[in-house]
Amino acid sequence: LMVEKYGSDCFRMYEMFLGPIEQSKPWDTKGIEGVSKFLRRFWGLFVNDNGFNISEETPTKAEYKILHTAIKKVTDDIQRFSFNTCVSAFMVASTDLKKAKCNKRAILEPLTVLIAPFAPHLAEELWTNLGKEGSIHKNGSFPVFEAKYLVEDTLKYPICVNGKKRAMAEFSADTPKAEMEKTAVNLPEIQKWIEGKNVSKVIVVPKRMVNIVVKG
Repeated sequence: LMVEKYGSDCFRMYEMFLGPIEQSKPWDTKGIEGVSKFLRRFWGLFVNDNGFNISEETPTKAEYKILHTAIKKVTDDIQRFSFNTCVSAFMVASTDLKKAKCNKRAILEPLTVLIAPFAPHLAEELWTNLGKEGSIHKNGSFPVFEAKYLVEDTLKYPICVNGKKRAMAEFSADTPKAEMEKTAVNLPEIQKWIEGKNVSKVIVVPKRMVNIVVKG
């Protein structure tokens, strides 16, 4: 009955989504509707009101980041048989790509291959609509994670005075420490906390915070 109503892919992914494979789980079909909505949302990345709609445009860095975040998570978790967290990763990726209004082949094609072991029938249908020949399970090359797409160009730092956060600042990932120190001290939001006091040192903790130590 469940397969007839929701389809075998949905039922398959719902069973994975229930929790860790090695643990016993209470059988409750209420959550299957959420998985069904996810699969419809995933399909919706490929279509619009006029039917199948795929762009050949080059993806943005943000779109590549969404894809490779999913590739890394799913690839790692498959090795641990953590299938429920793989399903979660697909849900996050589809939501983020929908927000980005991404329908680009360079993103959606590898994502289709990535989801193939989890939703084989859906993936096969999408593969055909992508103009590919044969079965995705034989001809699709499993996507490989590339760390360069997860490297941040800029980083946000809390700016602290004597250990207490007083402001936030964004720096390029390659900004020299000396420049970060100077910028932090001269922030208007920081000036009121150090005015009339002696700045004894500025400590930059890479990728975490900038702490301005004052006395007086």
